[in-house]
Amino acid sequence: MIIFLAVSCGIEDYPYIHSIPTDKVTQVLNSRISIDIPGDNSGNLFFTNYIIFYRIYISNIDNESPTSDTDFSQINSALYNDHMRIKPYIGNDSMGSSSIASIFRNLKYYTLSIEGGSIDSILSKSNSIFNKKLIIDFTRESENQTIPFLTIGSGTRYNLLRYSGGGDYVTKPDIPYFINSLELLDEANIEDSYFNGDITDKSGVDRKNTYVNMYIVASGLDSQTFVQLYSSPTHIGVLRLADPF
Repeated sequence: MIIFLAVSCGIEDYPYIHSIPTDKVTQVLNSRISIDIPGDNSGNLFFTNYIIFYRIYISNIDNESPTSDTDFSQINSALYNDHMRIKPYIGNDSMGSSSIASIFRNLKYYTLSIEGGSIDSILSKSNSIFNKKLIIDFTRESENQTIPFLTIGSGTRYNLLRYSGGGDYVTKPDIPYFINSLELLDEANIEDSYFNGDITDKSGVDRKNTYVNMYIVASGLDSQTFVQLYSSPTHIGVLRLADPF
């Protein structure tokens, strides 16, 4: 059930959380995303942190700038279908619902993790992230830059990790990063849903590329009902996992 939260009627403690406007997201080809975190939630009593949902898609296509629905369909029809399922909620700040997370769960989207820290803490209100730039970088320029990373402002660089585990899926220990490795493309590994529940195959093609599709959602807690709150999602973009050197 969708809970409409757009109109507060002057009541400051109405349980509403702002999503990140789509114009705050900039994609550079298939390798880099920058997000200007607005200050809308800085004084919000309910906001706690941002969550990034992702899913990996196998493809035979090499797309240098995947931004359109047509691009998504060519990369992997499942990517297109999943995006179409989520699209009605994107950037619609008249909607916020405790069921947003269940939509992602039903599509087998998982939450992004980082190495050497808690991503919930890094993307939290207590970390003063407002009016800072969040960078997600998949650029592969040298052997010393082999793992996609995340930064906030001019702060620490955190290597991105696939879902850290829990429920019906854990990441295979030898392929935790967002790297287009032979192990990741191996059919036997793909079919192992316990270790690779975050991957959608594209059967009948030459498996040579992998792409990740990501969305960012503001999260919080209604302090009176203790119900988890979510903003509408914002599409971050589709990035290609680069090959290892």
